Amino acid sequence: MLTLNGQLLNVFDSPESTNRKTGEIIPAAVRIQIQAENTLENGQKRIELVTLKVSNRDPYQKLVGSPVRVPVGVFAANGTVVYYALPPGENSPAVSATSAAR
Repeated sequence: MLTLNGQLLNVFDSPESTNRKTGEIIPAAVRIQIQAENTLENGQKRIELVTLKVSNRDPYQKLVGSPVRVPVGVFAANGTVVYYALPPGENSPAVSATSAAR
């Protein structure tokens, strides 16, 4: 399990939509946006905005504006890294507040 650390900036609902190529209906979802800091090979910092689909808005809504840690999975698609929030489990909470995000 990987953990995404950053500042929780936003919680929002994405509406139901239709895939134009396949006609598949994509259900509405709750999404969060986290501002994360990525250290590059040359030591410089790059700020990234990561949007994740989550199953429940409640644990996130009260933490907007706070540093957080979110368990995530990662995969590569079309030359980019894609993050997804892991479902909460016994040993991995959906989100936890931190004293400082990095």
